[in-house]
Amino acid sequence: MRFLSKRKVRSEHQRRGAAHVLIAAMLLTFIIIAAMTVDFAYMQLIRTELRTAADAAAKAGAEALARTQDGNQARAAAVQYAALNKVGNRPYAIATGDVSLGRVTGQSNGSWTFTANATPFNSVRVNAKVGNGGTTAAIPTFFAPSLGYAPFATSSQATAGQQSVEVCLCIDRSGSMMFDMSGTDWSYPSPNSLLYSSGYYPDSMYRNYCSPPQTTSSRWAIMRSAVTIFLNEAGAFPYPPRTSLVTWSSAMKLPYFPSTSYTLVDTDYALPAEAGFSWPTSRTAIENSLATRSTRAIAGGTTMSAGIDRAVSILTGTNSLPLSNKVIILLTDGQWNAGRDPVLAAEDAAAAGITIHCVSMITNSQQTLTDVASTTGGQYYPTSNTTELQAAFRELARNLPIVLTD
Repeated sequence: MRFLSKRKVRSEHQRRGAAHVLIAAMLLTFIIIAAMTVDFAYMQLIRTELRTAADAAAKAGAEALARTQDGNQARAAAVQYAALNKVGNRPYAIATGDVSLGRVTGQSNGSWTFTANATPFNSVRVNAKVGNGGTTAAIPTFFAPSLGYAPFATSSQATAGQQSVEVCLCIDRSGSMMFDMSGTDWSYPSPNSLLYSSGYYPDSMYRNYCSPPQTTSSRWAIMRSAVTIFLNEAGAFPYPPRTSLVTWSSAMKLPYFPSTSYTLVDTDYALPAEAGFSWPTSRTAIENSLATRSTRAIAGGTTMSAGIDRAVSILTGTNSLPLSNKVIILLTDGQWNAGRDPVLAAEDAAAAGITIHCVSMITNSQQTLTDVASTTGGQYYPTSNTTELQAAFRELARNLPIVLTD
């Protein structure tokens, strides 16, 4: 019995020893898998960051090419903007040899073809590399060296080019656009030489409400200055965008002199046809239309969706080209308070392949405008003063003709 008992104890010890070995092996396997998972996630992050850097560099190069018509400046801009990014938490760099110039052409299926060195240049391609002979060395992952693997190398390619662009300036002409830039409701800039005689009105508020906007400090006047900057920048490109103008508020009639009636939305300047398009003619027409609006009161509510819907109809109308990049620039100084939800209008725009960039004046960041822009792949620019508003319109104009094609 004692012999059997000793054998039994030895057998149990052996089984326990085998279990310990198995547990240790499983633990080691788990640790290796966990390490590989962490490294794999890090490699995906590196790929994403590299793609972002390549996109930024290509767009910067294409913008410089379109603006300066100089290939060397385009390459320099691409290199400069690539260096503003980090990949794997390290400064990223490309060489001028990683930047190619050429032409992109649209295909009938909506895709784009890049031909390197084809002239005249209208596009920039960036071949971004980490390792593989690139300027930026391969990046070690967290656990790969311990497992005997080399640092991570990868590559990405981005092409940005100038293409035909159709724009609709979609401008809020609600009553608050007559206010000053203080952000205070019913605060009008003074003095206003265009005020009508006080004898027409029961108080100063209605006098301001029914008179034309002040010419330098009203939100309407500041908006016009930003549009002028947009037109200046857009006109500097070799092929300025065909641009239309829509203004919107709500249907109403002034309660006192001059008892002006207002429509919900107007096409102040229709999208010009491609054939015979003249940028100076279009620019003058847009500026004259806004100047004419400035000779009477700006009034009504904020029916934002009406403006978007009209802009969509223009950019899908008879003068619109199928392969053009279609953009709405929506400017407002307030929250929408009439009509359907603007996000629903934005969904219709997105379905038509139209991008909406939103710009707000004075008001805090608006979720509605954020949603409108994101729904269509656009950007939202909340601005709080004249300088920020003008900067937003300048940036929009400079980036309009540039599109990532791959």
